[in-house]
Amino acid sequence: MTAAAEVSSAAPGLKGAGPIPALLLHSRPEEVLEVVGECPDLDWVAAREPGEVKRCLSEHAPQVVFSIKTATFSGPSHGEALSWKSVRWFHVGGSGRDHLPLWDPARVTVTDSAGVLAPFLAERTLAGLLALGTGLHEQLREQRRARWSPTRFRPLAGRTMVLVGLGRTGAEVAQRARALGMRVVGVRASGEAHPAADEVHGPEALDTLLPRADVLSLHVRLTTETEGMIGARELALLPNGALVLNAARGAVLSEAGLLDALEQNVAGAWLDVFEEEPLPELNPLWRHPRILVTPHCADQVEDFPARFAKRFRDLWLASR
Repeated sequence: MTAAAEVSSAAPGLKGAGPIPALLLHSRPEEVLEVVGECPDLDWVAAREPGEVKRCLSEHAPQVVFSIKTATFSGPSHGEALSWKSVRWFHVGGSGRDHLPLWDPARVTVTDSAGVLAPFLAERTLAGLLALGTGLHEQLREQRRARWSPTRFRPLAGRTMVLVGLGRTGAEVAQRARALGMRVVGVRASGEAHPAADEVHGPEALDTLLPRADVLSLHVRLTTETEGMIGARELALLPNGALVLNAARGAVLSEAGLLDALEQNVAGAWLDVFEEEPLPELNPLWRHPRILVTPHCADQVEDFPARFAKRFRDLWLASR
């Protein structure tokens, strides 16, 4: 069943007479109100911060919620809206649902914006790979010291990327890596072949694949199966000089294990997600000379909230 069909059939209360109350959860509602205003029959109110959520729920009794989680408007308050008795459809601006509590699918339909920002997340992933792989991060340090220090680098062409997670983002990363001349070995739950990868295996093959991984790139959802998936043992299986890229969730990769591996066999890492966010100031990841840190913003092109809003609008229009 398509997401639009889910909205239409699983939440029949949305078809009541008159305007349907809707709640926007976003710290900057002006970024999306023009787009969601194109949805007929919806009567919007907006909560800009967690402290406004309960009042909006009580006074407006929304049947529809459009939610964009940010660093200042985090998961618990969004979960409060999902659990509210009047809500029948909850749309996540983003792809992850791990910040939400369990819900009753007979009462509320949950959809998301998976894939909307996949091409841009892939761009940032490749930027991290190119910076580490060609030594640009080291050259930046030398530039700050005004030092003329020519260096050599190992080309990415001909190297192997083991890519864990072949969803929309993983596929976009795979296509770009292959364009650079890399061989892409995919790992996905089904183990089925994928046109973006040179070969694909199931998760049970991971231990045999890691010794081949010149680059390990992580793009899986956080689930009970993927939590702690890459720990100290798995990192120790990587070959000398390997690079690690994590754009999945912080809990997928052991940070302590990575720090140890950087002293052994791993040459560098790009991290966009962390076990604790925001990353504490004293965390050693900030200052490690071979780690590139981006603050969970790898897919945030300048108009990303409007892109999420367009996905919401299209689902709404298709369901009517």
